Amino acid sequence: MSESVSFSVPSEVPADRSGELLDHVRRYHLMLHPERFTAVRRGKVGGSDAVAFTALRPQGDLEVEMWSGEGLQVRVSGPEGTVGEGANWLYQDLTGVVQAIEGDLASASMTLIWVKGERIIPEEMPSAARRLFGRLFSRTLLLLSILLFGFNIILFLLFGLWAVVSILAVQLLLIVFADRLFGLMGKWTIDRDSPEVFLLNIRVTNEVAEAIRTKKVDLEGLKQAVFEASFAKGKEPSCPVIGETLLRFGVVCSESDIKVTTVNVLDLVERAARPFNAPLPKIIISNSLVPNAAASGISFRRGVLLLTGGILTALNEDELLSVIGHELGHLKGRDPLLLYGVVSGEFILRLTVLFPLFLFSPLLYLIISTFLIFFVAKFFEARADLYSVMMIGQPKVMAESLRKIGFHRLQVERRSRLGSWLRWDTHPPLYFRIERLEAMSTPVVVKHPLLQSAKDVIRGFRAAFSAP
Repeated sequence: MSESVSFSVPSEVPADRSGELLDHVRRYHLMLHPERFTAVRRGKVGGSDAVAFTALRPQGDLEVEMWSGEGLQVRVSGPEGTVGEGANWLYQDLTGVVQAIEGDLASASMTLIWVKGERIIPEEMPSAARRLFGRLFSRTLLLLSILLFGFNIILFLLFGLWAVVSILAVQLLLIVFADRLFGLMGKWTIDRDSPEVFLLNIRVTNEVAEAIRTKKVDLEGLKQAVFEASFAKGKEPSCPVIGETLLRFGVVCSESDIKVTTVNVLDLVERAARPFNAPLPKIIISNSLVPNAAASGISFRRGVLLLTGGILTALNEDELLSVIGHELGHLKGRDPLLLYGVVSGEFILRLTVLFPLFLFSPLLYLIISTFLIFFVAKFFEARADLYSVMMIGQPKVMAESLRKIGFHRLQVERRSRLGSWLRWDTHPPLYFRIERLEAMSTPVVVKHPLLQSAKDVIRGFRAAFSAP
């Protein structure tokens, strides 16, 4: 007996380029991995261009048809009892590939991001120092605590107990005021006077895209000129408004190539915060190309929520709502204070009860204790996911948002599930978070979210030992 399953792989590639997307998947993925896919061939399904192939699976080979439509349409056939798991594996695989290819196909476009009433600023890729600053002062603040405890050890050896007590007090103050420091990451502030972020996307020819890439065309100058010709004068960009400006930079204007999207960020955060029955944190926007969201602070009133231009571009409204719910979950759980308590408790135990073990092998002790602290931090990240689902109620939407913004990491995790658990990272592996979310059905009611999240993380870690 055989059975079949159909599914769609979502894509932001315009309909007139869907055939190009299909061909890219065939040429740059299916044909490059003969150990997983064989008998790759082109054809037609209902008049649409299609690709057929065989997916090699341990449980039994699957016959697959894939054609262009809204994204990619996929039909999987195989022996009864094997298709469901195989289709899920293939969906994960193709989704990551499509999102990677989208980046290449989207290179022939440019996006201008701005907040009404604020000055235009260039997009930026965060430097290594800026990324480190963001990791130190966002979410659980675990890295900040661990770094400061490194200084504590030195001070304890030099000056004794009182020096450590002083540093503990300073560390607590840094955590309490982390929202002020983290607020420096933002370029724009969202409030009642400026609640919206505007995204202007202009498709350009491959020739213009290449000229921009090689800096023969001044991209920031082009964006500034478009802004000054339209929004700075209170006009929405259109061919009559910005056509002459674009032409000066070698871009021919077409109404079908211009799209303006408005994201009411204030409304999204208000909707996400309403089920938490909490005041709004400060909302800041960073004009970074990297899709990311983060929060800092010990409560909603002392909290800051950061959204990058990249995540506003990459996710739809429901996906953004779920991601914001995750970040608000950190504020509800007061995660920085709890992790501070965990790290402080370990340090006190190290100097008292566990001191003989520390002396026996300091390096081994520090490696194991640091891994355990990071492992406990995963409980809080999993709880933030759970809070989002309990309050917002969209587990599968949140899973899709994680898949979109983390597809590169998912590809790495596919090579070693166990290895993805062993990193010194506050986040559980993405594959685990996605599978956990997709297994949930609404409404989700959990009496003890942190305890449940700890159980789920431990169960996921144990399962990784038997994963291929």
